[in-house]
Amino acid sequence: MEDGQPFSLEDIKSHNRPEDCWIAISDKIWNVTDFLDIHPGGPQVILKYAGSDATSAYNQVHAPGMLEETLAADKFIGDLLPSNDVPSLSAILEAPGEESSRQSELPHLHTLISAPDFQDVASRTLTPKAWAFYSSAATDLVTHTANKSLIRRVMFRPRILRDVKTVSTKRKILGCSSSVPFFISPAAMARLAHPDGECALARGCGNEGIVQCISSNASYPLPAIVKAGMKGQSYFLQLYVNSDRAKTAELLQKAAMLGVKGIFVTVDAPVPGKREADERVAAENVASAISGAVASNDKKGGGMGRLMAQYVDKSLIWEDIEWIKTVSGLPVVLKGVQSAADAIMAVKYGAAGVMLSNHGGRSLDGAQPTILVLLELHRTCPEIFDQLEIYIDGGFERGSDILKAIALGATAVGVGRPYLYSLTYGQEGVEHLTQILKDELETSMRLCGITDIDEAHPGLVNTQGVDHLVAREPEHPYIRWKPKAKI
Repeated sequence: MEDGQPFSLEDIKSHNRPEDCWIAISDKIWNVTDFLDIHPGGPQVILKYAGSDATSAYNQVHAPGMLEETLAADKFIGDLLPSNDVPSLSAILEAPGEESSRQSELPHLHTLISAPDFQDVASRTLTPKAWAFYSSAATDLVTHTANKSLIRRVMFRPRILRDVKTVSTKRKILGCSSSVPFFISPAAMARLAHPDGECALARGCGNEGIVQCISSNASYPLPAIVKAGMKGQSYFLQLYVNSDRAKTAELLQKAAMLGVKGIFVTVDAPVPGKREADERVAAENVASAISGAVASNDKKGGGMGRLMAQYVDKSLIWEDIEWIKTVSGLPVVLKGVQSAADAIMAVKYGAAGVMLSNHGGRSLDGAQPTILVLLELHRTCPEIFDQLEIYIDGGFERGSDILKAIALGATAVGVGRPYLYSLTYGQEGVEHLTQILKDELETSMRLCGITDIDEAHPGLVNTQGVDHLVAREPEHPYIRWKPKAKI
């Protein structure tokens, strides 16, 4: 058959060996021979479908566009002729299945009036594995629980009799304009909640004028996510540094080329925490389109967070920050700072900002809640607020929570899990949640007597309910203790 002509399944079925392997996916035929040995899931997964149509199996694991990102253009053989025996791609995508069944069970979107409402719906409609992966936290959930509870112990000190008819929530975040002082924190594998995954987040962010921080373990390729949004829309990229630094360099350069505005380097998870709820449910067949990480099961369980993090470089050190800045040409924020001492180090090593984060309680259980770290900065190094942009996440799910952090000097707040839960409604859910949070924020501002988010200041809050928990490193009662010498 001549080049450029479409092929039938009969034409490709002889290409079914390790040394000559073609597969058809979404009505396109690819030569995957050279990819067999480097496929994260092993060659046998592909060889099962050698010389045949693998669309259905592929779409269960991978997001659309992932193959084009992975294979070189010269591996594309041609289009697949329609066959009466094989359902077309459109038929596969439109066929009713588990997703449409779950969607039909959803309450009407506008009956949801808070972020907790989205969580309740997600707990009842996501697959058991998706719910376990999203909602789980490390071991006994100490940090996960304390993140939220300690924010609620910070109280407001409202001012009265002020004209609050008009308020502004606009803010610059790492130089990017945002309609609100919060953004979507990076969270992996959004396609577990909705087929459009991160692309739905991007479209929702574009319509609402907020910033999306894209996870290294996103289910869609980075170009597809960026393309899904509006022209000129702002994105950040969360980065897990790969032990193969060449792959990280390639990703950073691609991000810069696509117009990503900043790199949020995760520094609190050289290894993943033990998320027992995630481990107890067998892993679903999913793969990240950006990192290439693949979920599977082993003798320790089916923890997607653990199994998909095997590529992460455990040797990352402070000096590597300069390398990331140089390769990307973008400002770098350290995501996962949990002490004033490390915030000071971030200034020394040229970070543009720090994100006070404990991974939503998913890494080290017992790590202090992020609101305490924010107060620790005030107590130990107040000058840091003039040297870095300070971001924070972990347990923020109300507009009032966000206002408290802004009053205490945060540039912006990251919101993670609630946006994953909002994806049970796709793009509309993302937009509805954003509107809820913005409305709660505006209401809290008016009731506190301020009309611009830049007017928020520490005097607006009473922190005495948590002040006694804030670390005083120079006065630590055991600061002079030294381990005994080995005998």
